[in-house]
Amino acid sequence: IWMVSCETPVDIANRHVATIGHDIVLTDLFNRTSDDHLESAYNLIFRQDGRLIAHPEYMTQIQDAEGNFNILNSDDQHLNNIFQTVKHQQPGTIALENTKDNEYLAVTKIEGPDWYFVTVYPKSLLANLAFDTARFILILGLISLLIEITVLFFVLREQVAKPLNDLMGATEQITKGRFETHLKVTRQNEFGHLAQSFNAMSQEIQAREDSLRQANQLKDEFLANTSHELRTPLNGIIGIAESLREGVAGELSDKATANLTMIVSSGKRLSALVNDILDFSKLKHKEIELQVKAVGLREIVDVVLTLSQPLVAKKPVELNNAIAVDLPAAKADENRLQQILYNLIGNAIKFTEQGKIEIKASAVESHLEITVSDTGIGIPSDKQTRIFESFEQVEGGMERTYGGTGLGLAVTKRLVQLHGGELGVKSTLGVGSQFMFTLPISEEPISSQSAVVASQSPLQAVADWDIKTLVQQPQNTGGHFKILIVDDEPVNRQVVANFLSLQNYNIVQAASGMEAIALIEDGLIPDAILLDVMMPRMTGYEVTKRLRDKWQLSEMPILLLTAKNQVEDLVIGLEVGANDYLTKPISKDELLARLKTHLNIKRLREENIRMSAELDISRRLQQMLLPKDEELQHIEALDIAGFMAPADEVGGDYYDVLYQNGQVLIGIGDVTGHGLESGALAIMVQSAVRTLLAAYHQLDAVKFLTALNQMVYHNVIRMNAEKSLTLSLLSYQNGQLVLTGQHEEMIVIRANGELEQIDTMDLGFPIGLDEEMADFIAETKLSLKSGDGVVLYTDGITEAENIEGQYYGLERLCFVIKQNGQQNSAQEIQKAVIDDVRRFIGEQKVFDDITLLVIKQK
Repeated sequence: IWMVSCETPVDIANRHVATIGHDIVLTDLFNRTSDDHLESAYNLIFRQDGRLIAHPEYMTQIQDAEGNFNILNSDDQHLNNIFQTVKHQQPGTIALENTKDNEYLAVTKIEGPDWYFVTVYPKSLLANLAFDTARFILILGLISLLIEITVLFFVLREQVAKPLNDLMGATEQITKGRFETHLKVTRQNEFGHLAQSFNAMSQEIQAREDSLRQANQLKDEFLANTSHELRTPLNGIIGIAESLREGVAGELSDKATANLTMIVSSGKRLSALVNDILDFSKLKHKEIELQVKAVGLREIVDVVLTLSQPLVAKKPVELNNAIAVDLPAAKADENRLQQILYNLIGNAIKFTEQGKIEIKASAVESHLEITVSDTGIGIPSDKQTRIFESFEQVEGGMERTYGGTGLGLAVTKRLVQLHGGELGVKSTLGVGSQFMFTLPISEEPISSQSAVVASQSPLQAVADWDIKTLVQQPQNTGGHFKILIVDDEPVNRQVVANFLSLQNYNIVQAASGMEAIALIEDGLIPDAILLDVMMPRMTGYEVTKRLRDKWQLSEMPILLLTAKNQVEDLVIGLEVGANDYLTKPISKDELLARLKTHLNIKRLREENIRMSAELDISRRLQQMLLPKDEELQHIEALDIAGFMAPADEVGGDYYDVLYQNGQVLIGIGDVTGHGLESGALAIMVQSAVRTLLAAYHQLDAVKFLTALNQMVYHNVIRMNAEKSLTLSLLSYQNGQLVLTGQHEEMIVIRANGELEQIDTMDLGFPIGLDEEMADFIAETKLSLKSGDGVVLYTDGITEAENIEGQYYGLERLCFVIKQNGQQNSAQEIQKAVIDDVRRFIGEQKVFDDITLLVIKQK
């Protein structure tokens, strides 16, 4: 039995009173030290002096040595390493690493007997434990992840995938035109809101589809009804014109006969268009019923080619019927078959300038295959499928060489399909085209009444008259003005020529833009040109551009005539240099009035008044008319700053500063109203003022304003516009300023800060308002010293409105000028006023031009 005796002294008040002793049996402790441990780990106890108390492998040695087995004297290096590691530990350390033996030590010191209880853990043991723990955690994590993914899959399938699949399916139904498709709204989340939005969208689409379908039906009904209603007056026009041409009212002159022939031609062209529109509408609604019977194809083609012959009279084009005599009869509606052939052959003639047009046919199984081939311009491959669509044409834009509505082939294809056939095309650009269509073969013999064809083709405007030969170049009538009419349509040229012939104009005609350019380059100088826009190979815009390279607007006025009436077309025409723009059908009175206006402007320029006849409505031109900063800086005695900002509409404000012979002439004006006429009048006035100044050399108020008023008054009368303008003219020389003309009050800011206002109401009369104004003209004078300034403006400043409808006013203008006018330059004063006006206006729309002119004596 192992026993340890322990003694503990008891001291009281530093006096030893007693000693307590007790014995401890160590057998259980040694057994537990040896037996209680983890796998691969063990426990040991040793004293601080190295004596080993308990060790599972050294218990026999310890007993033999009667408890005096010293670690330091043993040969066990491992045991020595443990002892040295524990002995040199830091106080309080519980876990140590025995690096020499690759193990961990858990140490507990037993203070009483001064023993060390040590548990030895090999690192491999901890590594294995960590690996087992990690493997367990990994397996547990994978199982958890698999469970989560499975749960997530089912949740996503139910909550996301299924709603999305439903949405995709509903969307596909919508794209197929099933607008009644709706989604079930069973959720209150984002997918529920999406379903509600989708249902609302589908309802909106369905409502719009119904609305569009109804509008389309109304359009078709309107086209059909209008086409029916047009036939009655058309029949009357064509019939009466034909009867008059044939002499029902007596013998006519050649010119009258030619004009009537053109009426018939134009009427029949319009009738063909009406028929196309009516057929298109009927085919669309399947309202055409065919009268099918056996038809001899060769005989029908013969008649169509005979009636189409006049259309190639001026072309080196051969029409050839290559259909065999023994070809089986076609099963078709005779009239509709004629219409099909008229359209295809007519197209071939239209697009073929030389060569051959041939019609062939062959029997293929139970149907006939008919081919109309030509040697024309061909069709680009990217447009061969589109030409059968409604209102589609191979060419487009302003330079169209060939007319038409784009309905012919669409109607033709539907008529062929109505017969149970198909229509297609093969074409090579620049080589020619082949249109092929099929018809069923008839099992019945040809009727004796077949091949009775209408007396005239819908393509044939006038079979027995050549319109181009009827439009002869009219003889000069000795009129003062020479007018060049340019249009590729002979009827249109004749219409305009008829209008002008009553006004004693010399008329010259050209059938194309290139012919017009050639005439002018050969020496023709017309006083005005009436120019069609949509012409082959060279448009009216291109002709205008070419002419503007040499002649100014006032030198050769150009009036564009076109059926295009969109604002962008007008803008393009004016930008390339046209003086005016009239849309077809042209009103005789409007044409003559506008032509006279431009001719009068040209005549005034030729008489040295040099007034500008430009009617360009762009703001850029309005700004170009203002004096440049460089011009103002060259005036040595004055510091001048000008500003003009046009309104959203073209206005009539302008200012000008002219300097010659030491005299400075300053003008500022405002034309009543807005728009093109106001802008044109402002340009006219500026040009006239400059011309008159050159003529009079100095400002004579009465003569100057009277002459200016006469010019403006008569041009306003010609323009048939109620226009006038207020105009102030200032003449400056050697510090003396002379003011004349009625305009806004002139503001004078003196060098000492004093402000003066000069009322111009009694200095003149609105220009162009009355023919005589000499009695109203007066002038006033004032002297300017160094630092003195003058401010001129238009009512666009004083009557500028803010968002609340309040006016800027003269009082505020004077206040800003007084605050900034004493020490600042003209430019600084101008900037201060304009900035204040803009702040006042804010986001409000500007309804009038804003013009300001500041002059300071240096």
